[in-house]
Amino acid sequence: MSDIFSTFDTEVKSRHKEMLDELESISVEDLKSEGVSLTFGGKTFKLTDLEIIEEDTVEEKLRKEFKEKLNSQQQRIRDKINEKINQLLIMHQNKQQELDRKEKAMKKKYSSVAMMPEITENHMLRGLSVVKGNTMDELLWVYRGVYNPRFLIVYDNYNNKQRKPLPSRLVNRMKKPILLLLKTKGNKITSVNTHVSANNGNRTLPRLQHYHQTGSSDCWGSWKHQEDWNTPDDILQCAKDAEAVLETINSGSYANRGPAGLPRTSTLEKAVKDINPDEVPTTVEREGGNDLEDDVWQTV
Repeated sequence: MSDIFSTFDTEVKSRHKEMLDELESISVEDLKSEGVSLTFGGKTFKLTDLEIIEEDTVEEKLRKEFKEKLNSQQQRIRDKINEKINQLLIMHQNKQQELDRKEKAMKKKYSSVAMMPEITENHMLRGLSVVKGNTMDELLWVYRGVYNPRFLIVYDNYNNKQRKPLPSRLVNRMKKPILLLLKTKGNKITSVNTHVSANNGNRTLPRLQHYHQTGSSDCWGSWKHQEDWNTPDDILQCAKDAEAVLETINSGSYANRGPAGLPRTSTLEKAVKDINPDEVPTTVEREGGNDLEDDVWQTV
């Protein structure tokens, strides 16, 4: 856009110079007469061979007087042209500054804008929504899921792991709605984190406190989210996979042994040892059918 304005300035100055040059090219020297005419009593007498012995001829005196008047008119016209050109340049500069300001504001606005994907009502009903992020091409996807831990990985003396179900009384106690926040940059999924809803005016979503959450991030163990996405369905599947990973607690890699609102880890470990077969929870069919038994937190 600045190139256009620069070209306009050059063109205005060029036209300005052309007008002044044209004005300067008018000279009284180019005006010639074929003698002098005098008018008396309604009659005109043309003197062609009149000889007047003076230092300057009548024609020269007339030319001199006319030249002074012409110069005066030229200067008046020149001042008027300069005034109008300056007004035009000032108006143009003000317009250019306004457009530059709007262009800068527009670039700033769109520097943090990402193209919104084709998300539908069906995605919303399945718990998925999306908002624009804070940087270029960033999107924040929110999945309304459920924290529903149902299994505990325990280890024997030989470090062999067993996946044992938790009793229904504990499963029902720990079950709660959560939010999974997935960030994408372009076509890349950059992070997956757990949160809870905030109704206290917080400017950020509080983290979900659980057994594999350190306070600043979630530890997903051996499970790694997919890197690329093409459609909102890919994001939805990634969120559901993360939700499924949360169903299993790994006793070999606790990050928090007493999360707020959840039983202590010692309670869980004792419960799976003393579990009554009647307390084993019913298997829940999950949308997508993914069984991520091996995709749980592993001891590093």
